[in-house]
Amino acid sequence: MILEALTPIFAIILLGFLISRTPISSQEVWQGLERLTYYLFFPALLVSRLSQTNFEVNELLEIGYVLGFALFVFTILFIGLRKFIARNQGSLSSVYQGSIRFNTYIGLACVEALYGDNGLTLAALCLVVYIPLVNVLSVISISASGGGNRWVVVTGSVLTNPLVLACLIGMGLSFYNMEVPDLGWEIIEVLSRPALPLGLLAVGAGIHFVAFGDQTWQLVVALFCKLLAFPALVVVATLLFKMAPGLSAV
Repeated sequence: MILEALTPIFAIILLGFLISRTPISSQEVWQGLERLTYYLFFPALLVSRLSQTNFEVNELLEIGYVLGFALFVFTILFIGLRKFIARNQGSLSSVYQGSIRFNTYIGLACVEALYGDNGLTLAALCLVVYIPLVNVLSVISISASGGGNRWVVVTGSVLTNPLVLACLIGMGLSFYNMEVPDLGWEIIEVLSRPALPLGLLAVGAGIHFVAFGDQTWQLVVALFCKLLAFPALVVVATLLFKMAPGLSAV
């Protein structure tokens, strides 16, 4: 059942990869498409789903506890094992960020395929908590690697992140029961429809195969942490904090 639900997602990604290698496409087109999806279609999808869903503040707190705990434990373990991961601080920072960051398009598409609109809504709530946490941890790792003080840049990127803003707008509309004209809802709904397919096509178009050379070990570590270690910590956190089954599944 899981394979059947996820197959269309990876088929669309593959289609994007194949189309991007044909004469009918260009890099400029895909870059424009990705920006349009990121700044317009995906935010419209998040506003559409969150604004029509009743949620409680306790759900956000629960998500914060779980994700915060998992990120904290992972960071401590990562620091403790840093000598086995990378020799220089720059590579260490790259591996760390690669371990805790994920592709939002693929993540939300998979959640919707497996758990439907309700799962997509819960995943959007997770984004509100996760994106700021990851950005803060990323700037700490960059500063530690000698990247300088970038707190202002990162803070600005969080506050102006279209996905975070869309989640906050959608939550605000729902929480305060704000009325939106029918025409407004229709426009938002129409704009939300191409978000997932266009986002996945753009992901496929952005795939490039390169030789990693002496960075192969760092790539393996990042993949292991992203696909196994960090998800395992999240599972442990959901059990420790006794998260609701529906929310913990997402």
